Amino acid sequence: MEPRRRLTPDPVLAGLAVFSLALIGWFLAGPGGATVSWTVQTGLDVTIVVCSWRLARQDAGHRHARRFWLAVLATGVCCALGDGFQAVLTLFDPAAGHQPSVVQTGLVVLGMLIVVVTMVFHPLGGTGRQRLRLWLDAATVLAGVAVFLWYFLLAGVVTHGNRTELAGAVATSTVMLLITVGLLKLMLGGTAPFARVPGIVASIGVAGTAVAASTVTLVAGDAEPGVIYVSQLLPCLLMPVGMRLQTLHMRRAATGTAPADRRRSSRLPYVAIVAVQLLLLAALVGHSGDLRIWGVAVGAVTITALVLSRQLAAFTDNERLLAELDHRMAEVRDLHDELHHRATHDALTGLANRSLLEQRLAEHPAGDQVSVLLVDLDGFKPVNDSYGHHAGDQVLVAVAERLAAWTPEGGLAVRLGGDEFAVLLPGPAESSAEVPTEGLAAALEKPIMLPGTAEVTVGASVGLATGSPADATPLLREADAAMYRAKAQRKDGETTEFLGLTEGRRTAEAGPAVLDALRAAHRGTYERVSRTP
Repeated sequence: MEPRRRLTPDPVLAGLAVFSLALIGWFLAGPGGATVSWTVQTGLDVTIVVCSWRLARQDAGHRHARRFWLAVLATGVCCALGDGFQAVLTLFDPAAGHQPSVVQTGLVVLGMLIVVVTMVFHPLGGTGRQRLRLWLDAATVLAGVAVFLWYFLLAGVVTHGNRTELAGAVATSTVMLLITVGLLKLMLGGTAPFARVPGIVASIGVAGTAVAASTVTLVAGDAEPGVIYVSQLLPCLLMPVGMRLQTLHMRRAATGTAPADRRRSSRLPYVAIVAVQLLLLAALVGHSGDLRIWGVAVGAVTITALVLSRQLAAFTDNERLLAELDHRMAEVRDLHDELHHRATHDALTGLANRSLLEQRLAEHPAGDQVSVLLVDLDGFKPVNDSYGHHAGDQVLVAVAERLAAWTPEGGLAVRLGGDEFAVLLPGPAESSAEVPTEGLAAALEKPIMLPGTAEVTVGASVGLATGSPADATPLLREADAAMYRAKAQRKDGETTEFLGLTEGRRTAEAGPAVLDALRAAHRGTYERVSRTP
């Protein structure tokens, strides 16, 4: 059993966590003010610029992902300039407080527009009805975001604010809706340049920058400026956290240790529905004492919760079935591949078999030229007779390995059966560097060590034929005939050499009649071999 890896905390994430805790304590204790808040905000913008630059470099090979992170970098630069200007402004004019100026708002809106345009033009996954469901889910979430923006940001400004505040609120709300559309397009479409968890963290941060401060102001009023500053800064901290998580995810993906995102149906539309239902109940508190309205509202929320629960349960069942189906399909593919390999390859040597050879010949265009080498082992039967069939199998495996090593790229090494092999080469022999059949035979004739026994040597007769792959049967027959001619010549040469040695040693003892008898026996053997079909 392998030891479990120790999870070491990332120093950057740990530093951001410590900084967040210190930030909360600093502002809630009272020393923090508007100038410090905008200065910290500028530092966070610079952090976003650095993180996005690193992500763009890591995604250098993916054009759309790199373009997205460069757009985030440009947004960070614009926000850093706007927040830096606001920090200087509050330094010299403390009365400005936490309310953003026109310059700061304009630069932030410009930066947001850059990333929004990039997300709008990012490729969208899915086709047909799948894309329709994507846009319906996005519209549901967008409607929920619009309700929250109206309740926490726009409604109060429309009722009590001046024109400048109204323009800023409308611009901010519009940009936030556009950003939401872009994020939903990426997250629901399956083409996002970020993983699921980093995307969710960063999206919460983006949404929080729009509604957190105004929500806290609406609930707590202006009497607690420290709480307002914290509500402004904490969502901004989530964005570099999400980007750091994406950096870590990409590093793990590069090493193959990152978990794959499971295919899941989107829950975002249902989250939006639940959030709006809860907001409805919150809006009724203190604003309506009519029990009939309360009864209708509670009933609507209850029915919605039940329907959503039923739908989510169906989603869970469907995902479980899809996961099981994917697993079964993977098993079927593996079994299909194994059966196909068994049907087209020799079980003992692992080389292609006659079926795959015929298939490859049929795949070649009829006008092409191919070459076929047929190889038959000489002296293989004595190995079987002397050492057993297990030793013979070891010899066949060794020959197959040498044949596969000799076969050039684009060729196919084949075991036809028994001690017969073949090699399919693309092109005619003339364009294959005068196929060195003698070199192949020499490679196969090298001694073979049998474990625990002895060293054996087998010969090889090689025949070569070149022709059209459309005439597979005549091509194989011609190569077979060439191989038997080579085998006959080989036997003739071996016998002649034997007779020469015999004559040299026994001339003094054996008379001419003995030598004539040996030559006659040799001629009979050669004729039998040459007549073998």
